[in-house]
Amino acid sequence: MNSQHKINNPDHYDKVVCAEILDKQRLPKLHELVVKHMIHGPCGHLRTNSPCMQGDPQIYRFRYPRQFNEKTTQGNDAYPLYRRRNNGVNVNVRGKMLDNRWVVPYNQRLLMMFNCHMNVEVCSSIKSVKYLFKYVYKGHDKQVIQIDPDDQEVVINEIKRFQDARYVSPPEAMWRIFSFTLSQIYPVVLALQLHLPNNQMVRFRDDDVMSEIVDRERDKRTMLTAFFETNRLDETARQYLYKDFPKLFTWNGSTHCWNRRLHKAQRGRIVSANPAEGERYTTFRKTALEIGLTENDESLSQCLTEASVYQFPKALRRLFATIMIFCTPGDVRKLWNDHFDSLSEDYRLHCQSVERVQNMVLIEIRTFLQSMGKDINELDLPNITEDVNLEHVGYRELQEEYGIVVEADHLRDKNDLNHGQKVVFDEIMRHVDNDLPGVFFIDGPGGTGKTFVYKALLAEVRSRGLIALATASSGAAAIICQEGERLTLDSRFLLILITIQCATSHNKVGLLN
Repeated sequence: MNSQHKINNPDHYDKVVCAEILDKQRLPKLHELVVKHMIHGPCGHLRTNSPCMQGDPQIYRFRYPRQFNEKTTQGNDAYPLYRRRNNGVNVNVRGKMLDNRWVVPYNQRLLMMFNCHMNVEVCSSIKSVKYLFKYVYKGHDKQVIQIDPDDQEVVINEIKRFQDARYVSPPEAMWRIFSFTLSQIYPVVLALQLHLPNNQMVRFRDDDVMSEIVDRERDKRTMLTAFFETNRLDETARQYLYKDFPKLFTWNGSTHCWNRRLHKAQRGRIVSANPAEGERYTTFRKTALEIGLTENDESLSQCLTEASVYQFPKALRRLFATIMIFCTPGDVRKLWNDHFDSLSEDYRLHCQSVERVQNMVLIEIRTFLQSMGKDINELDLPNITEDVNLEHVGYRELQEEYGIVVEADHLRDKNDLNHGQKVVFDEIMRHVDNDLPGVFFIDGPGGTGKTFVYKALLAEVRSRGLIALATASSGAAAIICQEGERLTLDSRFLLILITIQCATSHNKVGLLN
């Protein structure tokens, strides 16, 4: 996970993954293995009875042959488009001459080591990471539905309902029976107090006398003040920062002092100060600049870069406005240009107009600035060239949904559905075509193609000029979707994953996952 080892750009991708037929003269053994194990097909019109052909009319399940690419690029779906040069190299596979478009991506070292088919793909974007975390924390896949007649008296057994809902698999049951550790944090993390002079936290009960509280707390040291006191008395302690102090010292809550650590390990974590709190003392930032603890706009740019890794665009826009208010950047336009892609990521998913996306971002930042008493016109930011009303959510979302451009690949997705997916697709579209209400649950383990079905449904409905509103159960689920699926259930209308609704009807079809 160190920065120098992360795979995050096309140059790095080419060092790990190859999707080409190698030079037979220079690498004869590797060339032989690629031809033997890593060529897909032939299929399609070259071999219509190939196992990867399905449906009627038949379509290519794995979408081979791929397109030629002179260099590796980052695809729109967060997965790379690997280099597949049209260099005239062809090999004979099962009686057909195939080129680089038929090569399954592989790693040269692993192919030489294991001498077998091994598809290797780059999956390093934050979108992929959030997809994995979504499945890690979503819990067990289980749904229980019970329908009782209206005329029958129903006795609700809450204990049985709780027991039924609490499904424990055999491996987990065995783990719990033997009392094995379910989770563990190592090393122990100590939250370090951070406060201004004489502004430490004070705890008291409702019946305490105020004068007694003041007398009791007047001389009590906090972690931070005791840290300064330890540094004053112990010269050897001065070489350690506050965050590193728990590695060599332990905090005694009774005596309110730091003692030398004798055993075990511990790490410190400083509770961060929110930039929205503003400049508490005017001399603090000036002093930090003078001694080199912060570097003007570079530190602000780094703050936005780090936040973009785990924060969603709306939070980034609020952070950007906060920086404009309290951090006084020297070059506002450079910060805007450097981080516009992160600030507008969600809007760009469903709007093709760069100008409109820029206006939507600026208007939302203007709203944040106004709430903090600042006029956006006082900053060196682009001018808002059109009126984008973000206050009327329904109108805004209506325009955004009508502005979505349906990609041809998504329209063709319905031809790639397997039998189970096609049954779901046809049934839901039957309700849409006949204006019938309905609620559908699509259930299945991770990786079985639920999102693929959702995208096919969205494309089909939108291609007919109807509105398909999409929402997600969490931010992590929202980020893996495209074009309009950026909203969570809290920010839409409390639906769970995706709602397809005809523009001329109040009937709706919901897919809940």
